[in-house]
Amino acid sequence: MNGIINLLKPPGVSSARVINRIKKRWDWKKVGHTGTLDPLAAGVLPICVGKATKVASLIILEDKTYWGEILLGQERDTDDAYGKVINEFPINCSKEDVIREFKKFSGEIFQTPPRVSAVKVEGERAYRRTRRGEEFKISSRRVNVFSLKPLEVDLPRVRFWIHCSKGTYIRSIARDLGRALGVGGYLSFLIRTSTGPFKIKDSFSLEEMEKIGPEGFLLNPDYALQHLPFLVTGDEGRQKVIFGQVLKVDDLFQVFIDKGDIYRLYDQGGNFLALCRAGEEGYHPFKVFI
Repeated sequence: MNGIINLLKPPGVSSARVINRIKKRWDWKKVGHTGTLDPLAAGVLPICVGKATKVASLIILEDKTYWGEILLGQERDTDDAYGKVINEFPINCSKEDVIREFKKFSGEIFQTPPRVSAVKVEGERAYRRTRRGEEFKISSRRVNVFSLKPLEVDLPRVRFWIHCSKGTYIRSIARDLGRALGVGGYLSFLIRTSTGPFKIKDSFSLEEMEKIGPEGFLLNPDYALQHLPFLVTGDEGRQKVIFGQVLKVDDLFQVFIDKGDIYRLYDQGGNFLALCRAGEEGYHPFKVFI
């Protein structure tokens, strides 16, 4: 079985636990997510099955959107509602203060991931070192926040919508907003509404998946790759793909008008064969799906 699941992850469970449940239910051996979603968070979590796991690294690069809520007045060791309270502050800021500081988190920003996160520090996950009580420093990283809108400011609660690049920690934004206001803050709620082309309105809960079966929820491996230009080849080209050989222009029946570094390759029946990387010698298949 090969395909991608647009999963609606429930809150309160880890991405790994969800994958284990899917593996056991359908007895699938090769299943992987496309970047973890925190246990606190719910929402879109694309899951790749079988040969579709080859496109997981491309899906991870996609932008994300979220709805969330920040609760001001406390700092917690995980920067979310699951953590222990480490500081408390009086709410001495105004709605106008919140809106003013919110604007500073849009655009290209530097942020430090939470200490309880999967980011690696000297080759080991930060959350493991934190659990052992170790002292360590996490380097800041550059991310892009394309849009950040406060939807409702009802102190101490701040509800918002965000569109951001891969690698953005929403918990860090909650923490840093609280620090900028001098009142502390943590992420109290988060739901991912999209990852690239995967939208929450089209997602499936685990319970829905149980009812409709794989034929109803599995998407084709190329679903997430529609933004890439495509090529079409014949039987000889198909054989070259199987043997990992470079395709020449003479092997192609159709070339999408746009040019790019990576192309989707199909046969004349519309079957997705491979991803090819363009080079001086031709088009080299580097991820094969047949």
